[in-house]
Amino acid sequence: MAFDIRDEDDHIEEFDEYDDVKQPSPPRFYRRRKFWICCIPTTIITTVVAVILALYVIMPKIAQGLMNKASINLSQIDITAPTATSMDIVMKGEMQNTGPFHADITFPGTVYVSWNGIELGTTEIPGTSKAAGGRGDLDLKSSFTVTNATAFTEFSSYMLNAESFVWHLEGKLNVKALGHTVKNLDLKKDIIVSAFHGLSGVAIKKFALPGDDPAGRGITIEIDTEVTNPSAIQMYMGSLTLAISYKDTLMGYVTSSELTMVRGAQTLSMKGYLVPQTTPEGLAITSEMMSRYIANVMTETIATGFEVKPDGVNSVEWLSAAVKNLKLTVPLQSPQPLQLIKALNLGALGLVFTPDTAYQPTTTSTGVVANYALPDGFGFGIQFTQVANSFTLSRNEVPIANINSTYNPSTSDMNAGTLTFNLLATPLVVPDASQQPFQEFNRDLTVGANLGFNVVGFASVYANTSIGTVNLVNIPFNASTELSGLQSLANPAPAITELQVVAGTPTDLTMAITVVIVNPSSISLSAGDIVLDLMYKGVRLGTVTMPNLAIVPGDNTVLASSTIDPAASPEGLELLTLYTSGAGATVSIKGTPTSTNVESLSLAFGALDISSQMPGLQSKLLAGASLVVLDTTLVDGLAQTIVKVNNPFVPPMSILSIDSTITYNGASLGTVVSTFSTPPVIPGTGQGDITASLAMNTNPEDLIKLIRSQAEKNGLDLTAFDGLLAIKNGGNPDSSIFDGFNVADFVIKAMAGLSVDITMTTTVKVGDYQVTMPYTQTGVSTTTDQTILKLIPIVGTPIAQLLVERSKLAFDSIKILSPAETSFQTDIVGAITETGPLDAEIVFPNPVTISFNGKPIGTMMMPTVKAVANKGAELNLAGVPFTVTDLAAFTDFNIFALNNEKFEWTIATTGLIVNAMGASMPGVTMTKTVTLDGFNKLANLELTSYIINSIDDGGMHLVISASLANPSTIGMTIPVSNFNTQSHGLILGPAVATGLTLVPHGTSTFALNATIAPNSSPMIGAILTGIFQNAIGGVPTPLEAQGVGAPGVSWLDKAIQSLLLHTNLPPLPVPPIESVNIDAMSMDFSCDTCVWAPTAISTITAKTNLPFANGAPIVQLSQSVDILDKNGEVVGRLETPLAPATAVGNTVTTTTPAAPLQVASGSHDIYSAFIGDLNLADTYELGLRGTTTSVLNLGVLGMIKVQGIKLDVKSSIQGLQGLKDVKLMSIAGIGLSDEGTKVTSVVKIHNPSKLTLKLGNMILKAGLDTTPSGYSGKSYMNDMVLVPG
Repeated sequence: MAFDIRDEDDHIEEFDEYDDVKQPSPPRFYRRRKFWICCIPTTIITTVVAVILALYVIMPKIAQGLMNKASINLSQIDITAPTATSMDIVMKGEMQNTGPFHADITFPGTVYVSWNGIELGTTEIPGTSKAAGGRGDLDLKSSFTVTNATAFTEFSSYMLNAESFVWHLEGKLNVKALGHTVKNLDLKKDIIVSAFHGLSGVAIKKFALPGDDPAGRGITIEIDTEVTNPSAIQMYMGSLTLAISYKDTLMGYVTSSELTMVRGAQTLSMKGYLVPQTTPEGLAITSEMMSRYIANVMTETIATGFEVKPDGVNSVEWLSAAVKNLKLTVPLQSPQPLQLIKALNLGALGLVFTPDTAYQPTTTSTGVVANYALPDGFGFGIQFTQVANSFTLSRNEVPIANINSTYNPSTSDMNAGTLTFNLLATPLVVPDASQQPFQEFNRDLTVGANLGFNVVGFASVYANTSIGTVNLVNIPFNASTELSGLQSLANPAPAITELQVVAGTPTDLTMAITVVIVNPSSISLSAGDIVLDLMYKGVRLGTVTMPNLAIVPGDNTVLASSTIDPAASPEGLELLTLYTSGAGATVSIKGTPTSTNVESLSLAFGALDISSQMPGLQSKLLAGASLVVLDTTLVDGLAQTIVKVNNPFVPPMSILSIDSTITYNGASLGTVVSTFSTPPVIPGTGQGDITASLAMNTNPEDLIKLIRSQAEKNGLDLTAFDGLLAIKNGGNPDSSIFDGFNVADFVIKAMAGLSVDITMTTTVKVGDYQVTMPYTQTGVSTTTDQTILKLIPIVGTPIAQLLVERSKLAFDSIKILSPAETSFQTDIVGAITETGPLDAEIVFPNPVTISFNGKPIGTMMMPTVKAVANKGAELNLAGVPFTVTDLAAFTDFNIFALNNEKFEWTIATTGLIVNAMGASMPGVTMTKTVTLDGFNKLANLELTSYIINSIDDGGMHLVISASLANPSTIGMTIPVSNFNTQSHGLILGPAVATGLTLVPHGTSTFALNATIAPNSSPMIGAILTGIFQNAIGGVPTPLEAQGVGAPGVSWLDKAIQSLLLHTNLPPLPVPPIESVNIDAMSMDFSCDTCVWAPTAISTITAKTNLPFANGAPIVQLSQSVDILDKNGEVVGRLETPLAPATAVGNTVTTTTPAAPLQVASGSHDIYSAFIGDLNLADTYELGLRGTTTSVLNLGVLGMIKVQGIKLDVKSSIQGLQGLKDVKLMSIAGIGLSDEGTKVTSVVKIHNPSKLTLKLGNMILKAGLDTTPSGYSGKSYMNDMVLVPG
């Protein structure tokens, strides 16, 4: 706080002498130096004393005075964190009348706050407030400690409800001004603060009841309330709960959480619940409040403070007590008038009229549905249990009638938003002024589809809620609705379900009619007796009377009666004809102004004009027929029929004549023509039989159409039957469609329930009423029996013949067993293919004739063959007898078959029986041309190997192993077949095959015993040499075998004689020389030319693979071979002339003459390495590659030379092993020479190989070790020959 000790109006004048320029005059006293010398000390002392007095005596008093005059205004007081004993407080405002000085104000101690002279609490105010120019701002943050809880509670209650309150503050303050601080000034101030004033002016901005309280406390409530706080105080209350009441009845509780009561206007979002009401009075008051809200009537409710919990859990006593004294008046009113009922459906409306109650019919309705919608935010569970209504029906703003109903039970569906109830019997009151509009309303309701109108009034309900059963009254509604009209009772048109002729007189017929009238509306109507006109093609034929007509929604069966004279008009006769034929007709039922005695309905029924379909007779005149196919039907076309006749009329009916045609799907089945001299009489509503001959149509195509159509009608699977028709037309359907199909069963089942159409002209008499009229009846049931199957062959045999003709016969093999001259048995493997898609059994009653080149050659008796659909018949027939009918033709056939690639047979037979699908089709013929494979000269004869068993005076005897691939379909075993072998036109000798089996399309092996006989021809030697030369050279030798015969069967003997076989004698399958073993070998290196061509002599044994059973008769051998080292490199070539050889079994031994091993000039290094390796090796494997020449001794056939026998083998020879085994045996002598000391010694050298080496003179280095410096001299060996051992 600032203070100023100066008087605003005082001024100090200094140095006035400078103010004006004056004439010199004598100086005054105070201008004299002496004066100032005396005054200055005095002035200083005086000033110091004055300042001291001002600072410490005068200034505190001035400051206290100013403080007492100063005022404090608080514009904001923010209270937070309230507890029972303390709270945080922020105060903002201003200080006024603080004086002119700049001042800093602090509050050094405790400030005591009191109200009405009672201390409330204390606070300490930190910080410094500044003042200047007579005012200053306050911004104080502190805590407040409650020292008197009782007084503070009373104060708090006062604060919430009063317009303002006065706080008295006492304490100390310090003021710093002019650089000096005045301490401990007294603070005593009354502060006037605006209070809450009861938070008046509360307005509800949102009122919602969103659901039922999960805890079962009632209905949840949500309120947005606008509250204006006029106070300077802003207080944090935390959780504030208010109790809501109406007319002193507690309605519920609402709570605002985390609430800060701010200054000015704010919206409190409060949530809570309405409490259940347990007393009638409580429920009544609650019902009143809700009804007023729905009706948009303002309702004053009271909100009373219930509790406050700053921390949301614990209450503060002083704050709770204050809140509990808070009482708010809260006006509750819906934002706008509510229309809860959105639409009204009157349900199934019932109206009962009598002549006396024409304008006050009794009204009932079931299933009245009111569509409702609760206000936004209202979602609590509510079930409407009773409803009462009072409303007016109007159309085009013209009242029609009134309904006032009492409470009726109801149900509701909140999800669907529907309220459903039944309107109990209540008068529909028509005011006098509304009678004409009411008649028009009834007319439009009767003839129209939908009739719209308005319902205006009030509804009252009882509803179950979670707070109890409430009664909501006078709920206004204004809804448009509609009723579905009767649509003239013509949509759909009335159906005459029964029409019975009950009497016949000479002039008319009387009919009893049962009609079903469909009421498409939801209206039930009781209208008394109704009489309508019966019309046909615009002509009135009679009347229809419906007594005491009462209709309900849906189907209404009405018993009516009608009188008609058919002969009175062409239209009447036509109607009767249509009726008796069962065709029916469209008639009209038309209303007249006199159709009803109820005045209010005269317009309605007078407007009726209904079309209806009058049905024909429900039971036909012809009840059925039976058909029997006779054994003679296929000859004369006559079958027998028995017709069963119905009389559907009550009077008896006499049949005077009949002329009829019977058809099926438009195709004629036959005719029945008969005039009865004694007319059959059919009793009333009874039956009778008529027996007559039927002239039957036996055309196959019509029969097929009949069976197929019947099968289709009976729901049979037509796939198989249509497949048969496809076969008949040249198709080949999939066989699977015939699986399990039995044509006989199919026909029986297809003909079951046969219905035919009968067109006739008949004269009948019904009671006493006689009439001649055309009559047509479709679908006459006709039965058949097993005799219908007699018609199957008409269609079946041509199909079977077609299948046989389309089939193919093929033989995979025909094996002749034990061939004989005129007959034998055969095993036949083959197939009849493309037999079509049917499983069938083919029976061969007659022999099958086989022809070749147009001539029968024999017959076979075929067994019954079973064919599988599309697979045909697999023929695997054993022991089928074959009879030769023409031996010469059969012989010609065999010769042709043996020498040709193909041949053809013609297979024919008659009288086949095909059994398929349960039916037998006889009289089928078969002729098939079959192409079979011939023997084709047995060109596939292959000689696979041979062995020479012996050589004697008769020649060289061989056993040749052969295989024969028989290309023919025919096979047999030939006991003995003789051939002559020949080469280059020279017969070599005979060859005999015993038990030669020719496997059809197969390969067989057999042995030929052949002999190459001595021959004087000079070619024999060359031929033999060529055979052996080819054998060892890998070249086949062509041979021929000319058939000589097959004794015992003439046709087979001549066939063999016609055969010339071409084949080849095979080469050796393995190398002729399998291995060579070097038994011994001598090499001379000592001659002058032996350095690169040492002379070699060797003894070798060769293992041969020549085709001699007892050893090859080799008597001489020569060779021309390359010697190969271990790497396959050529070391040198050795050629030796013929030398004697000795054969033992499959081995031959010879010693080659001396011959040089020629080392080529380019192979010296290879040769040197070879010799070196041979010297060091234990065993050395060398190669021999080249040819040999052998001389064979073939006995009486002479000696032959076979050249160029290939040789390519590996052979092992023992090496010198480095001659490691050398022993000094003795010293023969020691002497001196020019070269040094000469020692003569005897040395034993062991040669581990089979080599004899002539080395000549040798000079060797000698010493104790092998280093150059280790050699001590030379060793000389002269005429060295190294032999094995």
